[in-house]
Amino acid sequence: MSTAAEQPKHCPDCGELCGFGDVLKTHTCQMICLTPRRKSEGAVMALPAQTQSTSSLGNSELSQPLHLELLDALSLAPSATAPLAQLLVHQCTPSVLSSTASPPLSPFSRPERALAQMSTPWLARLAMEAGLQQLTLEVQEHVSMRLGSLQEEVKRRSAEVHRAHRESERMEKEKQEAEEKAAELERQVEVSVEMLASLRQELMEREEELSLKQQEVCDLDRFVQETALREASAKIRLQSFIENLLERAERAERQLQELHTPSHTHTDITSPDGSFTAAGGAFHRRSYSESGISRCCYSRCDHTGSPVRRSGVCEVLREPQCYQRNPSDTEADSDSWSVYSTESQEGLQQHYRTYNKRDNTAFHCHPLRHGNRPDRSVMCSKRMKRRAWLFCVFPYLDTHSLLIAAQVCKDWWSVARHPAVWTRVTLENSRISSKFMSTMAQWCSRTHTLILCHLKPRSRAKKESKEEYLKNTRGCLEEGLEAVLRSAGRSLVSLTISHCPNILTDRTLWLVSCHCRALQRLTYRSSSDPVGQEVIWALGAGCRDITSLNIAPLQPCQQPSRFSNRCLQTIGRCWPHLYQVGVGGAGCGLQGLASLVRNCSGVCVLELDHMSEMSQQGAAELCREGLQQLHTLIFNYTPVTAKAILHFHSVCLKLKCIIVLMSSADYFDDPESEEAKRIFSEMVSSLQALKKRPGLSDILQVRVDQRDILPDS
Repeated sequence: MSTAAEQPKHCPDCGELCGFGDVLKTHTCQMICLTPRRKSEGAVMALPAQTQSTSSLGNSELSQPLHLELLDALSLAPSATAPLAQLLVHQCTPSVLSSTASPPLSPFSRPERALAQMSTPWLARLAMEAGLQQLTLEVQEHVSMRLGSLQEEVKRRSAEVHRAHRESERMEKEKQEAEEKAAELERQVEVSVEMLASLRQELMEREEELSLKQQEVCDLDRFVQETALREASAKIRLQSFIENLLERAERAERQLQELHTPSHTHTDITSPDGSFTAAGGAFHRRSYSESGISRCCYSRCDHTGSPVRRSGVCEVLREPQCYQRNPSDTEADSDSWSVYSTESQEGLQQHYRTYNKRDNTAFHCHPLRHGNRPDRSVMCSKRMKRRAWLFCVFPYLDTHSLLIAAQVCKDWWSVARHPAVWTRVTLENSRISSKFMSTMAQWCSRTHTLILCHLKPRSRAKKESKEEYLKNTRGCLEEGLEAVLRSAGRSLVSLTISHCPNILTDRTLWLVSCHCRALQRLTYRSSSDPVGQEVIWALGAGCRDITSLNIAPLQPCQQPSRFSNRCLQTIGRCWPHLYQVGVGGAGCGLQGLASLVRNCSGVCVLELDHMSEMSQQGAAELCREGLQQLHTLIFNYTPVTAKAILHFHSVCLKLKCIIVLMSSADYFDDPESEEAKRIFSEMVSSLQALKKRPGLSDILQVRVDQRDILPDS
């Protein structure tokens, strides 16, 4: 279509090359001029009336062209019923006459004459040209209209093609991006597959290692069981051997006593009447009718003659009669008397060697020693009674007194070192070493309460800087404490560690979780190493029976952000049955405290230490989450408003005690200023006024720091 529009066009009048637009503009006359170009070609004949009035009208009127109305009429002339000449007369005469100011035509001018004058050949040609001109105009108009619509259609199609081209480019770009994403995903899938394969391989290796470890553990357990069985059988055999040895010693001593008798003869070892031998045999039968342990004691008294060894033997052997002992102590006793029995055997051999060096006359020189045995037994029995009395008193002594009492005498030393009196160990305000605690661990096998407060490390050397001193003494007591915890084991139910900075760190709680799984009460207060979330998690995994927990950091704390809301959330998850809780610090907020009371619904004692101010909204949130069983609430240097206390008292129906410890440093940065003192005094007065309310007089206790008490108050 565009090709046809670009072909050259010819003007229908002059034949000149032009376009359709040029034909309409330059080659089409809006009005057809009927005046001839040259006079020689002839002109349109004027009507008779016009020729007669040429002088009056002038040449200007004759030179006026016929209007298009005449051409329109001529173009329709063939289809009309009237003749063409008549139509021309009707069309031309009024137009000529209307342009002049002359009166209407005279009555003598007739149409027949006008038609006769116009019946000339050029009139037909004029009508034909007029029709052709009209047809050309219509064709040109139709073609121009069609061309305009086609141009609009071309523009519309061009816009659609342009849009389609842009859409195609956009889709091509999206396709390219999709291909790139697909390639990237393929690479990621390949990397994931490789990583999964490596993880699977690593998992298989770890499973193999785990199976090997399990096999080693099984082998170790089997070895331990076999060793225990062999040890038990060895103890049984050793006991039978010692009993046989004692019987042999008894027979040998009986023979020696018979040789020492004055009436002794080589042919007859008994007296003639047999009274002495019978009496001696009865005595020895009475002496050795006891257990092997008692026989060992008597053999020590007879053959060695050493009171120190004899007291040591009686100490070990007679303790089961003074107090109740556990099976482990019985095994220890069996080991002890086994050793002493070996010594008694050596003493017996020494006695025999002395006897063999002497002659027969020596038999009459040695006095009889069996008569002293009742006195020795009486001494042992008195010693046992004295130790029994000591066992009734020593359990009530503190640790420092026990250490001093062990220096009095051997009896006191033996009782003061026994695990039965070390059930409660308290070390405070002392400078101790890890070696001392390792030594003390052997006496703490029955310890159920361990308290370590205000302990100090060694003194700083002269040439040792403060940084080096802190570095060298950091955690210096943990090795000894680990020995104590390992010795106590499941016997330990209460542990308190407070004000021991730098020498005991939070690693202590890791050790507690490993060795003391029956722990029920724990207090850990430190300013240098507060408890973190990882330590709480490990402690919760090892010690599930804790019901009392106080791990608020001491102030000022060197790591205030370590004990945070996450620690409070972990406490609630690890010990949902807590009875007493003590938390605090700048890192704790209302959110963590709400999580704690939500998980630990049975909390009866709650202590808040150095926390942010407790308002009425905070109290309402805590009471909404829990605290239905609360009976003791302690605000340890934690700001609290009077409305919050009233809310706690109204909601917590079982509340019996509210303790508020106050200091101006909890409220103001500059507590020494006069304005701060005045405002703090008003706060104290508002809290003191709550005591006058019914129900709060016996519950609320307000304690102000001595430094903040005003002289006039």
